[in-house]
Amino acid sequence: MHFFCNHCEILMNQLDPQIRTVWSIGLLTRAIIFSIVLFIGETIALQADFDLLFLPYGLLSAIIFVLSLIYAFVYPQLSYKYWGYDIREKEVYIEHGVLTKIKTTAPLNRIQHLEVSQSVFDRIFTLARLSIYTAGTRGADLQIPGLPLYYAEQLRDHLKEITGEDAL
Repeated sequence: MHFFCNHCEILMNQLDPQIRTVWSIGLLTRAIIFSIVLFIGETIALQADFDLLFLPYGLLSAIIFVLSLIYAFVYPQLSYKYWGYDIREKEVYIEHGVLTKIKTTAPLNRIQHLEVSQSVFDRIFTLARLSIYTAGTRGADLQIPGLPLYYAEQLRDHLKEITGEDAL
């Protein structure tokens, strides 16, 4: 899957569409946990006779939960739309961001380590994340989520071949 970068007029690779579901599940899980904690807090405040801004019992946690549900379904769609990467002749280029656009490059000759990883939800959908580590950094400089597992492994091996035998 490809799309054109509006500003750079480059054909960019797009993530697997299933990543939207993985992102939504992660956000929904967090929304449920946060809403439960907030509801418990409301219960404790009610028992302590503390008035929560004159709101009926449970309303605050319900409002936060509904807003979180909307966010969990809308944000992954937008994030997917604006996520792209390209393996160029001398660099790896990544562009993403809904509100803040982030454009990152890593020169191929600086790549020292490549890693393919999967979260629990990634495994369910046979997706993976390719992490690219470069010289002089602590964490991964670049991460490409939402790749089919077989493709992430092929891309890792391809980058290893073109960056030399020291990578990975």
